[in-house]
Amino acid sequence: MEDVTSEIIHDLGFGVVPNVFAYAKSTDTQIALWKAFRHVVLRGVLPRTVKEMMGVIISQTRGSRYAAEIHLHALMVQGLEAEILDALRRGVLIPTLPGRVQALLQFAQAAAVSPHPQLLIGLQAVGLSEVEIQEAVAVVGVFTLINNWTDMLEIPVDPL
Repeated sequence: MEDVTSEIIHDLGFGVVPNVFAYAKSTDTQIALWKAFRHVVLRGVLPRTVKEMMGVIISQTRGSRYAAEIHLHALMVQGLEAEILDALRRGVLIPTLPGRVQALLQFAQAAAVSPHPQLLIGLQAVGLSEVEIQEAVAVVGVFTLINNWTDMLEIPVDPL
């Protein structure tokens, strides 16, 4: 687990392994959780900040405190404006965000409740590519996994 621990600390840049990964009792589970998160949220074509905003909206919509709090903190550290952070904290979408970001957040909010192929129409309408749309679907999947993992195992929010 030491290699994956070092990788998590390095790639996230926070100097610690967050509880979402640290609570895994099996190396295989920890690696699976980390790789899914790293490849979908930290990499890809959509900006990390947008994917973390999606994660907050998904988590707020699903009533999952862990990911909402952790990713609000990460967005704050990355310099996201206080007005946007406050709206995300309340689960509210801000109409002044760029159209593509709005569409992704609306998609995330709706998909968190009831994933359906019809939701992709809004993403296509704002000109997102198939790669971006698939990545958005993967973001919903990863944050749903994280929400289920942290909620069912009652993983405490890390001290921020």
